[in-house]
Amino acid sequence: MANAPGFRRRELKVETFEDQTTTVTVELKPERRREEKIRVEGLEVTIADEMVFLIEATGEQLTLQQYRDYTRNKIIEVVPTQKTLHQVWIDPERRRNFLEDLRKASIHPEVLAEVLGVPDADTYDLLAHLAFDAPLRTRTERAVAFRNREQSFINRYREEARRVILELLDKYRAAGVEEIADPRVFGVSPFREWGGAVRISQWFGGPEALGKMMLEMQRRLYQEVRL
Repeated sequence: MANAPGFRRRELKVETFEDQTTTVTVELKPERRREEKIRVEGLEVTIADEMVFLIEATGEQLTLQQYRDYTRNKIIEVVPTQKTLHQVWIDPERRRNFLEDLRKASIHPEVLAEVLGVPDADTYDLLAHLAFDAPLRTRTERAVAFRNREQSFINRYREEARRVILELLDKYRAAGVEEIADPRVFGVSPFREWGGAVRISQWFGGPEALGKMMLEMQRRLYQEVRL
């Protein structure tokens, strides 16, 4: 039996003779990458020696580069410039509609981030990178930049409210901007233990003021974008 890391194991029989040294050269074939599949609505990705993206609505099978080109073209159809993308992105309703349009076209940023090996990439930065060759940034980088840059914004609020903002920032870092665009976020820990949306809104001056803070926070996360 012969084996080596990265190669297929091979077994063979060798006839030996007493008082003789027998030398055998064993050729090993490289171990094939195990085929994996990712399936989301309207898209199936087969990951083996080469990635294949199946667009279920049309039956097209695309390589990774072809799928990147397809994604770029679809983005530019809707937002022809990075400035337009930025304007859409900082408006929660327009952003949700834009992402839904991409999904209908079998474009899933979370899948692209995974197969490109950048699962922590901010979705805005990933799309801007694919469509307009913009620098690719992670959510952690944006969260750190926000905390350093937006001290005056954070400090305009009382201590309890500042704690909420920093926790929202951590939720964004872990899951993306959509995580802090949905008021249901106040139903999860630690917000739930702090009294939920009703009590937390009081720390900001009421539900309307809390909603305005969340909108402003989303805009400020992308405020440093230079177009």
